[in-house]
Amino acid sequence: MNRLRGTESAKGMKGILIRVGDSHVFRVYREDYTFLDYDILHHDLEIQILESDATLYRSEFGNYLDYPPIDESK
Repeated sequence: MNRLRGTESAKGMKGILIRVGDSHVFRVYREDYTFLDYDILHHDLEIQILESDATLYRSEFGNYLDYPPIDESK
């Protein structure tokens, strides 16, 4: 039997959306550098991207979010 150990509001929580295998989890790091991974069951969660190195791409093959293109001129 799955027993609930507690809840807390996720509003304002800072973490990382990370791929683990074939799915994604919300990873929250603690002060001691350990972390908790939360499976994402929420189906329409609003997110805000704060990292400056995230880039949105549109192409004939689809749209995706990735790191910025490599500057080959450097």
